[in-house]
Amino acid sequence: MFKTKYGWLLIGVMIGSLLLPQQQKASAATSYVALSVGSTGDQVVDLQERLRMLGYLTSAADGKFGAGTKKAVMRFQKNAAIVQNGTAGPTTLHALHKVTVSRPDLGRLARVVYSEAGGEPFKGQIAVAAVVLNRIDSPNFPDTIEKVIFAPGAFTTVANGQYWKLPNAEAFSAAIQAAKGIDPSNGGLYFNSAPADSEWFQSLTKTATIGGHVFVK
Repeated sequence: MFKTKYGWLLIGVMIGSLLLPQQQKASAATSYVALSVGSTGDQVVDLQERLRMLGYLTSAADGKFGAGTKKAVMRFQKNAAIVQNGTAGPTTLHALHKVTVSRPDLGRLARVVYSEAGGEPFKGQIAVAAVVLNRIDSPNFPDTIEKVIFAPGAFTTVANGQYWKLPNAEAFSAAIQAAKGIDPSNGGLYFNSAPADSEWFQSLTKTATIGGHVFVK
């Protein structure tokens, strides 16, 4: 649970990017390097991992943009109403990044989920991951998953070391669902065990109650 106000399919190869704050999203889209058949390297690995996360690609993320990756890109473009040219240009990458998180950040989200809500219903686990992502979109919090998680006093499980436990497949699945934009917390920025006896916590607007957690903003 959050201590104060300022408070890895599943284990093979997984994916994503940060959900950027609104003001960063537009400028970020123009900084992407277009990837196409023949491209290689870490950026291709990241692209392939993101496509795997959404189920568009089933082969390994080998860092080589071939025919399989092109087909996966085109399938994503079709569903995202983007011109289906098989090239991962700025528009495609920007759209892909909005519904995925990077592999390192997926692991961080899964650790938060597992340590904070491992015993909660699956919906509640998704909600906990969503709270982290909601904070990124808020001007009152840091703008990356890592910074949100490790902000001083943000999570009790970071402070007591429980965060470092290896998360299970369900925690990863919950993190993925949140990255896709599913938010059972309804925009929650904080959560606590119910009932929460903090006067400050009770002064906030309740957005959801799921399992043993109350979510507020």
